[in-house]
Parts: sequence; C-alpha cells; structure tokens
Amino acid sequence: MAIEKMKLLSITGKVENIDNIIINYLLQSGIQLENAIKVYEKSWNLKYFSYNADIKDKIKVCKDIMKTLGIEPTIVKVDSLMNYDDISSKLTEISNNINDKQKYVEEKENELQEIEVQVEPIEHLKNLDVNLRQLYDLEYMDFRYGKMSIVDYEDLVKAEKKDSFILYETDRDSENVWFLCFTSRDNNQRLDSFLNVMQFDRIWIPEEINSSALDFLESINQYKLETVNSLEKIKEEFDGLGDKLKDDLNYYYSELLLLERANIVKKYMAYDEGNTFYIIGWVPIKKLNDLLPKLKKEKVEYVLREDDEVTNIPPTKLRNNRLIKPFEYLVKMYGVPNYGEIDPTLFVAITSFLMFGFMFGDVGQGLVLIIAGLIMSYRKSSIGPVVGAFGLSGMIFGFLYGSIFGQEDVIKGFVPNPMNNITTMMIIGIASGAILIILAMILNIRNGIRKKDIKKIFLDKNGLAGLIFYVSVLGVAIKYIINGNLKVSLGIIIATMILPLVIIMFKNSIEAVIKRKENKEHETFVEKIFEVVELLLSFTSNTISFVRLAAFAINHVGLCMAINILSTMFSGGGSLVVQIIGNLIVIVLEGLIVGIQVLRLEYYELFSRFYEGNGKEYTSIEEIN
Repeated sequence: MAIEKMKLLSITGKVENIDNIIINYLLQSGIQLENAIKVYEKSWNLKYFSYNADIKDKIKVCKDIMKTLGIEPTIVKVDSLMNYDDISSKLTEISNNINDKQKYVEEKENELQEIEVQVEPIEHLKNLDVNLRQLYDLEYMDFRYGKMSIVDYEDLVKAEKKDSFILYETDRDSENVWFLCFTSRDNNQRLDSFLNVMQFDRIWIPEEINSSALDFLESINQYKLETVNSLEKIKEEFDGLGDKLKDDLNYYYSELLLLERANIVKKYMAYDEGNTFYIIGWVPIKKLNDLLPKLKKEKVEYVLREDDEVTNIPPTKLRNNRLIKPFEYLVKMYGVPNYGEIDPTLFVAITSFLMFGFMFGDVGQGLVLIIAGLIMSYRKSSIGPVVGAFGLSGMIFGFLYGSIFGQEDVIKGFVPNPMNNITTMMIIGIASGAILIILAMILNIRNGIRKKDIKKIFLDKNGLAGLIFYVSVLGVAIKYIINGNLKVSLGIIIATMILPLVIIMFKNSIEAVIKRKENKEHETFVEKIFEVVELLLSFTSNTISFVRLAAFAINHVGLCMAINILSTMFSGGGSLVVQIIGNLIVIVLEGLIVGIQVLRLEYYELFSRFYEGNGKEYTSIEEIN
C-alpha cells in the first residue's frame, strides 16, 4: 500500500548496439522512458531516431504468408537477433515461392476449365472419322457445326430435301441433336439465315485441331491427366510448406515484433553526430537488481540518480495487494497521487467499503451486486471488482440490520433498525464524518512530513493547527452534549482555538520567518478574516455532510418498506413480480445514488483536505504504443 521508489537511469552507447540493448534488456526492465532530447543538457545537438515503417509492413507480409499456409502466429523466444535485411530477404524469398506456386496453380486450373469448355462440343464429333482441319479446307463447300432441338432438327431434315444443303448427324441425346451441315459457298449466307430462324446453336471447331475428334480427345485427356498430376504435386508441396516453414516463420514473426517494439520506443531516445545513443528513464528500484548486472556486460555507460537529485518529477507506480488494488480505480478517477504523496488507496478502500454498506445494507441486494461485479470483472471491466466489494459490504451490513431483499422478519439483526433509530443514526453519521476528517488531516500532516513542508505540517488549516482547532471544537461540542454546559477555561480556549486560528491566518508570514525568506504573498487583514470564516464554514459543512450516511440508510429502509406495502396489494404471482421489480429498482437506482454519495464524500469532504492527485502515472516500456 505505497508508491514504489524510482531511480533515474541514463544509458549511452553506440547506435549499432541500440536494438540489442532495447530488445534484450530494456523491454523487460520496467523502465518508463523520458524524452531524451528534453532531458539531456546536450540536447542542442541531439537528433530523434527515424521511424522505420518497413518493419510494420514486413510484419503484415509475414502474417499474410502464415495465413496462406494455415499457420497460427505464435510468439516464440528469440535467442539471438538476426539482421533485419536478412529477415526481409528470407520473407521475400518465401513469398515469391508461394506466389509462383499459386500463380502456376491458378493458370493451370484456368487452363483446365478452358479445355473443358473446348472439349465438350468436340465430344459430339468423336464418331466422325475425319481430320477436323480438313473441314476448313473444302474447296467448293462451307460447313456449319452445332446443335438444335430434336423437333427443330426433324423440320430441318424435311427442308433438306427441298433445299441445297446436306445434313450429317454426329450425336444426339433426349433433347438435342448435334450435326454438320454442308452447302455451297454461294449459298452459305442463305443457309445461315435459315438456320438462325430454326434456332440453330452454332459451335465453332478450333482450326488448330489437325486430327480426328477421337485422336484430339485422347491427346487432350492425356494432357489433362499430366496437368492434374502436376497440380496435385504442387499442392502437396504447398501443403507441406506449412509444417516445413512453421518454426522459421514464427521466429521471424517474433523477431519482427521485437524490432517493431524497439522501433516504437526509439521515439523517446536520441543520438548525436558521433553515433552515440542516449536513453533516460525512471526504473522501479526492485527492477534494477536484474537490469544493472546485464548492462555491465554490455559496451554501454550508465548513471543512476536518486529522485531527490534531479529536477524531473518521478512517475507514480502504485503498489497494492490484490484486495486493495481494485480501489485504485476510484483514486485515479480523482487524480494520480504525485510521487511525494501517500497512496490513499487503502484509506479509500476501507472508508468507501464501510460507507456504502452503511447506506445500502441488505443481504439479498448485496448478493446481487456481488454477482453483477463478478460478471463485470469477467468482462474485464475496471469497476467490476469495486461493485463486487460494495455488494459484500452491503451483505455484511444487511446481516447487521437484519434485512434481506427488504424483508426484516426473515433474519434477526444485530443492531437496531435505522428507521426506528433515526437520531442515533444521525449521531453515528456525524461522528463517523468527524473521525474521517481527523484521519484526512493526519494524512495531510504525513504528506507534509514526507515533503518536509513546514506550512503543510504545522500551519495549514489541514495541518497541526487546523487539527488542534477542529478536535478542540469537537471536544467542546461533546462536552455540551454530555454535561449540558459550555464551561471551558479561557486558557484552553486561547491555546486550542484562538491560537491555531491566528497561526492559520498568518501562516505565510510565519513560514517566511521560519525559512528566513521574504513573504511574497500579501493578503489584507480582511482577506485573512474571510479565510477564517471559510475555514469555520468548511469544517461545519464537511462534518454535517456526513449526515447523508444516516439519511440514505434510512431512505433505503423506507424504499424497501414501500415495496413491501405495495406487494401486499397483489396476490399470488403479482406480489412476487412487484417484489422483484421493486428490488431491481432499488438495486440499480439507489445503488447508483449511494455509490455517487460515497464518491462525493471521498472527493469533496476527505480528499480536499490531504490529497493533491496531480501526479504522472507510471507507464512502463512494455505499455508504450
């Protein structure tokens, strides 16, 4: 439950070694890189590294190759770095080989399709024992080859006897007849017109066929067989490429990812005209034990500096256990603590947990919130664990109040019902607020001690002076409630109330005297009076604000009572439906409102007293994108 200590690490070395340094050491170091040019005093002659877009393109090429070969990209351990140009050359060679094979397969498959189209009409000429080329060499006659329906063909046969053409049927099926039609060359136009009317489907016989149809078909089938065998062989080789190249491609892919990672993080680094690189960043102290021995083996120079030795403000890395860590989400919603502050996550976890349950105590409704939180956590929602924790708090207080889904006669409570003890609940709410405000002021004093800030420790309204004043006023109020009188000695009033107010009023002047420096802040006496008035109002309003703890606890009981009364107006299933809908409304709407009230009390009444939240969140090199 703290902020991790950091040290500033600067590294210099030769540019040719930078990829090796980044990949083998820095990427696992947890370093948060700073902009080298902005940090180094020599930045006037430093240059940024240029981004190599080719690496990202080559990663895409590698993934495309793996997708083509049916390989699932897997990141493997890279033992030694290859030269980028060598990887690029290997991938280009593999890609070209795959493309050549794919192109060959595509061409041959297209060719086989064309052959099928070409062969189909020739199949109907296989009974014709004539060299098909000779049909084009007839000296006095022209021919037409094609098909038509059997009915039309019968009409054509009848017309043959009257007209000057000759028919030769080559094949037929249940619907069509394939045939040759011969006529004199001066009659071919008339024949074409006649055949068109008869719905003749003309088929062109390729002139390059210089054999009978049967011989042509035999040679084509032989060629098809050879081509299919060739394709099968190529496809077998292609299928085997996946297993053959899987390890190599995964290695290239993993190395390219590392090179691209190095490429990205280089934007924080710089180099000079002497080809010396400059790296600087914050490293968690516990990570240095692994990193420094490795750097000592390399040809690099490095310098370590403590956080108080540099002007750069270290980033904030919160360190909390698994139970407390989800509440970092609530802290960061307000702001990341700066490096010199106390991590308020534990404080927020405990106080928000108790406040929510106090206002939303119900076993059944709390259980529903736990389930909702688990579902949200499963879906990787940051707020899911917090919702689950609030649900657990609601269950605990539900057992204390004796309430389950608004029913108060099912289990016996351990404390009086909030609705029946309104005055007590109000007192508890205000007392809780006073305690929490005191704790917040103590945290502010601790922050002042860490920063060695005298004003924050002793003189501020949330420092020791403010704490003494507030505790004294509370003591007087408690004394009046118990004894019924305000008799307090003048000495005590001066020491515990008037003197702290005077210190707060003149805190800047007192600090200047202590530090022996000029007071640059000049406030009028009227302004100081208004500051004291504002202090009194803030203490009063902040304390009374915690009455809302009791108000919402009572409100929760009242809503549940209203649902129970409404459900009695229905019988059977209707009553159950009212209970379910009513409880869902309470869980969603009041749960949300109570959550908002918890945040309001945390942020406005407590955080405002001790927490600055102006830090820079730690971002390790692994998270850079």
